[in-house]
Amino acid sequence: MALLEVRDLHTSFFTDAGEVKAVNGVSFDLDRGKVLGIVGESGSGKSVTVYSIMQILAPAGRIVSGSIKFDGQELVGAGEKVMRDIRGNKISIIFQDPMTSLNPTYTIGHQLMEAILLHTDRNKEQAWDRAVEMLRLVNVNEPEKRMKQYPHEFSGGMRQRVMIAMALACEPDILIADEPTTALDVTIQAQILELMQQLQRELGMAIIMITHDLGVVAQMCDEIVVMYAGSYCERGTADEIFYDPRHEYTKGLLRSIPTMGTMGQKLQPITGTPIDLLNLPKGCPFAPRCDAAMKICIRQAAENMDLSETHKASCWINVKQKARNIGASAMQKAQKVGMDYDDAADIATAIEAGGLGASVLSAEVHSAQAEEELEAARKRAAKEVQEESAGNLSDGDIVGDGALIHSREMGNRSASAPNPTVHGKKPRKGGKR
Repeated sequence: MALLEVRDLHTSFFTDAGEVKAVNGVSFDLDRGKVLGIVGESGSGKSVTVYSIMQILAPAGRIVSGSIKFDGQELVGAGEKVMRDIRGNKISIIFQDPMTSLNPTYTIGHQLMEAILLHTDRNKEQAWDRAVEMLRLVNVNEPEKRMKQYPHEFSGGMRQRVMIAMALACEPDILIADEPTTALDVTIQAQILELMQQLQRELGMAIIMITHDLGVVAQMCDEIVVMYAGSYCERGTADEIFYDPRHEYTKGLLRSIPTMGTMGQKLQPITGTPIDLLNLPKGCPFAPRCDAAMKICIRQAAENMDLSETHKASCWINVKQKARNIGASAMQKAQKVGMDYDDAADIATAIEAGGLGASVLSAEVHSAQAEEELEAARKRAAKEVQEESAGNLSDGDIVGDGALIHSREMGNRSASAPNPTVHGKKPRKGGKR
């Protein structure tokens, strides 16, 4: 069982202008000792997702539906008393700007000790010793002296180290780092990331790293969730995301960062602006900015497709490619049993058309209804094939996986799909059957 399980999380902000759907159906798991990266541009819902986990949303925000389980315990609807025990003790967070997170009127020592006294049974003397120990752990020099100083007496990097020390003081199982290096220069960024990696190895905790910096996630993360417009468009291991991106938004993010191979060339930014979360489109939210968008992208959002055990993406390009692969395979099988090349090509076309028809992806996303329809269609077509081909083409040769039969059904129902031609039912231009 995963340490943290988030399932179909929906979080909205109810404003005078309407409902802002900040998080739409986000799901992921976090295992013990792993680092999960959540990336995306500003406004994609990264921070709201983790604020929902911690349940520290603004007054207008509310978790509408979904499930958040920490170590098997359901947190949605658990109540403030339960969450007070979880926050800081089991799950800690480092916010974006340490200067605004630290109280300028209290010393660093007072603020460190406050969390320790709240969540543990230590007395003030023990809390002081623990706070000094944590400052030393995060490489703050002269920790006893620093305990008596105020936040304005620290540099940006030092303040961030204090925030890390505060977050780790109660030895949490999960550390959430919400863009912890945003306000720091490159040298200090590297030091903070190295420190977090070192502490993660020593303490064995899990980390959720929120950032828009792909270089950070490449260095830190085991798994990555790419978010856009409140939902995740792709999820996979770091290798899968960086070396085999399968969503056009992920590809756009990777194209927009400089590499050794693009020296001297202009970077390719993602054109356009993010959509209005008050008025989410019917289709794919990235379609207006996507160079590879198809008509179906505007009409209907793609469901998440399993590309491997760990890799998922919601993009119609993947559906189209899979339909082509199935069509090519069916064409080879058809030719193998003696079918005419053009007839076999018609079958492949029908499969691709059906794969992008009105009831797209039904078999691919494991819809129970689609499976029932598919089985019924398979039985009808098996009888039809036997009658038409006099046994030359068996049901198992081409339609064993249901792809061909599914394409016939989808092709017949799809307004956009060309009329499937099987076994010489459509005359060819300028020739005879």
